[in-house]
Amino acid sequence: MSNEISGNRYNLTDAIIRQTEKVNSSGSKPGGANSQITNGRSFQEILNEQLNHRISFSKHATQRTEDRNIQISESDLNRLEDACDRAQQKGIKDALIVMEDSAFIVNALNKTVITVVDKNEMKSNVFTNIDGAVFI
Repeated sequence: MSNEISGNRYNLTDAIIRQTEKVNSSGSKPGGANSQITNGRSFQEILNEQLNHRISFSKHATQRTEDRNIQISESDLNRLEDACDRAQQKGIKDALIVMEDSAFIVNALNKTVITVVDKNEMKSNVFTNIDGAVFI
């Protein structure tokens, strides 16, 4: 997954639009709005699916992800979003979300990842300015 940044926030929608434009400009035939089909799904279906991911990454978090070579899958995004929802339900504003190999400092209210730490850095790190932690 590429890390597209728009206005200091990770934006999956823009990334999908750019990828669709690349595919369309590389030899696909022009047609109607529903002619853009990838793996049996229309562009609109893919766009709607991506818009359901409301979690975003700050510019800092995106840079840390790239610097530390942390791979974030679609299922990881779903898990992060679920963890944000759980944190919000408990009244947590800024949460430490810990997965197997990574930790994320997330503003749960905005669903924005502020920074990312890999498993090696978790061992010697002190996390401050958090209201709670979610382990997933």
